[in-house]
Amino acid sequence: MTATDTRFPLLLSPLQIGPRTVRNRVLVTAHEPRLAESFMAGERYIAYQRARARGGVGLQLSGATPVHESGLGGAGSDALALIDDRAVPSLGRLAEAIHTEGGRFLVQLAHYGQTAESSEPGKPLWGPSAVASELSREMPHVMSTHEIAEVVKGFGQAARRVRASGLDGCEILAAFGLLVAAFLSPLSNKRTDAYGGSFDKRLRFCLEVVDAVREGAGPDLIVGVRIPGDELVEGGLDQPTMIDVACRLEATGRLDYLNVAVGTNLNRVTRATHWGPTPLPHGAYVPMAATIKQAVRLPVFTTGRVTDPALAEAILAEGKADMVGMTRAHLADPDLVRKLTEGRPADIRPCVGANVCIAAVMGGKHVRCVHNPEAGREHVWGPPRPADRPKRVVVIGGGPAGLEAARTAALRGHRVELYERETALGGQARWTGAVPSMNELAKIVAWQEAQLEQLQVVVHRGVAVMPALIAGWNAEAVIVATGASTRRTVVPGAESAGIPVVTPQDVFAGAGADARCAVVSDETGLYGGIGAAEVLAARGARVHVATPAFMVGEDMDVVRRVPIYQRLVEAGCRFHTTRRLARVEVDAAVLVSAYGTDEERVGDVDLIVAWHGRDAEDSLAAALEARGGEVRWIGDCVAPRKLDIAMAEGAMAGRAV
Repeated sequence: MTATDTRFPLLLSPLQIGPRTVRNRVLVTAHEPRLAESFMAGERYIAYQRARARGGVGLQLSGATPVHESGLGGAGSDALALIDDRAVPSLGRLAEAIHTEGGRFLVQLAHYGQTAESSEPGKPLWGPSAVASELSREMPHVMSTHEIAEVVKGFGQAARRVRASGLDGCEILAAFGLLVAAFLSPLSNKRTDAYGGSFDKRLRFCLEVVDAVREGAGPDLIVGVRIPGDELVEGGLDQPTMIDVACRLEATGRLDYLNVAVGTNLNRVTRATHWGPTPLPHGAYVPMAATIKQAVRLPVFTTGRVTDPALAEAILAEGKADMVGMTRAHLADPDLVRKLTEGRPADIRPCVGANVCIAAVMGGKHVRCVHNPEAGREHVWGPPRPADRPKRVVVIGGGPAGLEAARTAALRGHRVELYERETALGGQARWTGAVPSMNELAKIVAWQEAQLEQLQVVVHRGVAVMPALIAGWNAEAVIVATGASTRRTVVPGAESAGIPVVTPQDVFAGAGADARCAVVSDETGLYGGIGAAEVLAARGARVHVATPAFMVGEDMDVVRRVPIYQRLVEAGCRFHTTRRLARVEVDAAVLVSAYGTDEERVGDVDLIVAWHGRDAEDSLAAALEARGGEVRWIGDCVAPRKLDIAMAEGAMAGRAV
């Protein structure tokens, strides 16, 4: 099928980028999956990238790859680095894998500057000036002109190594407050020498890097630059300045494209911006790329929550960009392009913006996806293989774990039945998706339901599985995914004061609709309590969130926490950290210090939301043990955990039966 046979003629058309052609306009932008081994592209890294090339994407990039030893602070050994020639053979194997699948791959060359953290004596962070990131709060060593020249040389040598590997080119990272961007931005460059002060002097380091990279790469490799369309922070790079930067970069004649992002990692708020989770509007930052595109003739790339191919096609049709980044969309479904070319857009597994991928990587773990358990596990799992012998498989529970188990088992050719005691499927994905800012989670349930229908899985809704029903089954394998029940907490004094105590799920279902002042007691550090606070605030209640932790949502990564804080603070929510809800006295909730005896009273309270965790629902254990046969327990009925774990265990069970 050719591009003209589809609804996506522009998205699926080839693009000339400098000396090379890519097969379509779909881009997987630079991101670090943390799958490298000792800074090299080993089996698991190559399997991850190859899966996306096999799926048909036009162009892929590595994550920010350090070019000099002083820039290693932001990269662990599970990230790529290009500080010496040892990396070349592994990148050569990566090149072979990508090219075998018809793809193109660029290495993003970078120096983390002061956006990272130092960990070894004698290896401070390097930066243009004594300006610390708001996140690490670590002051960098101010680079000498000799050190500047050394890093410029490192960029050139790294480009030479990319050339030697057989990969397709390089992208210079001049965004997000990393070293090249730090020299560009007046926010972080306070120098008074030849590399700071005026616009021309702040641009000098970037231009020297461009020259060095082009010399190292040679004329037949792609060389581009990623720039911010706006740093979105006072005193930083703004759009008019970045238009000037783009024009100056184009005028060098040494570049093949510009890739436009937003934000800076030097600022706590905009650190979360360029990877914004739901409910950030889709295509939120496309206008910035469109502004740059109007000023230059080079191809311009854009990104920023573009997960729908129809939106990507519209961006191209409206002339706002020449290539569209769909990175998280390819974590959710690496076969996105292939499904488009086959005329199956409805089968694309949707990205829901949960940002589990970002949270995992920022937490120092391998990349993961809430909706695609295979992400980061490609080297071990691969696609589900047909079963040696079809079985009759029964799945108990239609939450995320049960749905994924049923889908995977059916894909392998098993005859699958699923039982769900509620009339609606989805479990924790459904009730969390009831929060307006998280309603994209409902796409998981909708997609799974559609897939089960295609696979002819028999779904029994509103049927509670009882021991008598189990005894009559002739199933050869049973997968138990009964989930967990929310703890009902007794708050001393609440009943006598006539103040209801409810759970977040109750709030999502409509409880507390008339509440004027609510206290949310959150002891989990994740989304349930915060979600309840957000819903109640949207209904007009005054909301106080109390937690024994050092911060509200302590177990969330900064990228998800920042926009949630923005919404809650804007809605007037008050945070009470290192505080536990102790009791209720008449109409006041009494909060006590988690580290002492002092108390704080919140008056006029008419609703308590207690979110103190869940308990595994394993009441069928005895009946299943008595029945015997193959039984697999998965998800929260084993131990209540996160949504992506439930999905992964569902996929594992479906592969194992």
